[in-house]
Amino acid sequence: MIGLELSPGHNLGARAGALPLAAFFRAGGGRHVALAAGQDDGLTLWTEVGQNHAACLRLDNNDPSTRYSWRETLIAELRNIYAVGEMALTGSWSQLQSSGSGLAGSYTGNRAISTSSLTAKAAVTVDRVAPYDVWVHYTGRTNGAYLRVDIDGAQTLVNEIGDPDGLGFKAFPTYHANDLTRRQSVKVASGLTGSHLVEVSVGGVASPGGNAIMLEAIAISGDLSDPRVLPPLWTPNTSYGMGDEVQWGGVFYAARANGVSGTVPPTHGGGIASDGALDWRADNRPTYPQFVAIDYASERKYALRFDVDGAFTELGGQTHGNEALVARNVMLDGAAWTPATTGNGLSVGAQLTLTEDLNWQTQAGAPLGNCQLVRSIAPGSVRHDVAVTATGPQADVAWFYAGMLPMVHWDGESATTVVATLDAPDATVTLADHAGVNPPNIDFAGASRLGLTGSVMGRGLFYGHEAGAVPGAGNVLDQFNAFLRPNLNARTASGGLDWAAKAYVQADNGAGLSFGSGDVIRFFNRHVMMVG
Repeated sequence: MIGLELSPGHNLGARAGALPLAAFFRAGGGRHVALAAGQDDGLTLWTEVGQNHAACLRLDNNDPSTRYSWRETLIAELRNIYAVGEMALTGSWSQLQSSGSGLAGSYTGNRAISTSSLTAKAAVTVDRVAPYDVWVHYTGRTNGAYLRVDIDGAQTLVNEIGDPDGLGFKAFPTYHANDLTRRQSVKVASGLTGSHLVEVSVGGVASPGGNAIMLEAIAISGDLSDPRVLPPLWTPNTSYGMGDEVQWGGVFYAARANGVSGTVPPTHGGGIASDGALDWRADNRPTYPQFVAIDYASERKYALRFDVDGAFTELGGQTHGNEALVARNVMLDGAAWTPATTGNGLSVGAQLTLTEDLNWQTQAGAPLGNCQLVRSIAPGSVRHDVAVTATGPQADVAWFYAGMLPMVHWDGESATTVVATLDAPDATVTLADHAGVNPPNIDFAGASRLGLTGSVMGRGLFYGHEAGAVPGAGNVLDQFNAFLRPNLNARTASGGLDWAAKAYVQADNGAGLSFGSGDVIRFFNRHVMMVG
């Protein structure tokens, strides 16, 4: 097996001094990776990129005869979620129907509750061995009241909010200028350990505002090894309340009524359907954690275009195809992975390895080469190692992208700027300088390392990408350069549409690149992410 070492200098040969853009390849401090079933027989990979933050990678595989394609990367802040269904309620509360996920929605996914009663209380016991903070997830109201928080029957541990208007106790206002438009959260305590009872209630009428609060969940800090960072797996013959959220096969479902589940799990990918006893609404993402996209649906392992006797073929992932899957091996910490059937669906460890044996071929199906791709995932790092032995006729390469780096400058769902700048060893590009136009490619001669800088959820984002040849006899790859397409669709940083860009590290052997029987191709690309 090849390419399991993940150190920054692996397979690059001896170099004097620090590598270029070394700051973009720092470890983010995460400890875990995780694997779960994805939609349509795909996979979802998770890798921690910082304290309480993880990257979620979607690997699609709609056709089992083709390889997995890495389609997007989302960043999530991991929190253990205690949903309404786990709370002890006293007094008068209204139960609210769920309707969908997303930052711009309200009381969506997990059910929500609302009250204007000063005597109504909602309480839940939270628990974690490692230190944690506490948040209240709620929806702002034009008639939003003060929301009071007590921990263990007092407010001594409520150290992240104060007394806003001389109320005589700690609380925060839930007023929002636009009623029911955006889900929100407020940190109310930090530095806790062990078990504590968190209780919320109406703290009085707010001005501006009113006398009602709307509650969605209580949350504490989490990482991939914690049990509540994703909704639980669906289970048969189980009582659920309207709006309770579960997952199965990479799809997330919310119960449409109070009732008992059937015996066969839901399988629909959209809309509403039954498990034989209870109706479920399907969704692409869970309500929690909340996600921000840092790149878009585009493969990034490799892509190339070649010419055999005047016939052109493009190859690489599901975008281009022309790779026949021969064998696949999915390993977690050195053991064959089996999908989880209990808990939150995550299989957690320190190292994921996906090995795929593929046949490269022409568009007409003629053999071109035998390929082994090893995808290695460690905390904050994803690496592809590729080795190809040519078996077909001479192929002349028109272009060969050894590494691809999609990025989102403006994320329409969260309405925030994500990636702000791209760095090459001798240049920095500010993406905002290219608003509203699709300019020519920006070239970086001789570059094989790139770095992205941005922000997600109020924290800094650093993303390093590199590609290069793996030394070995007969390797036809040698030189590399890079270029950036800074605004693929001439977007502006506004509205609900993403501003997408993409960078490429390409093989460039001067007078031309070709390979045929007896030649080998060995290269790697690497993605390193950190939030901090």
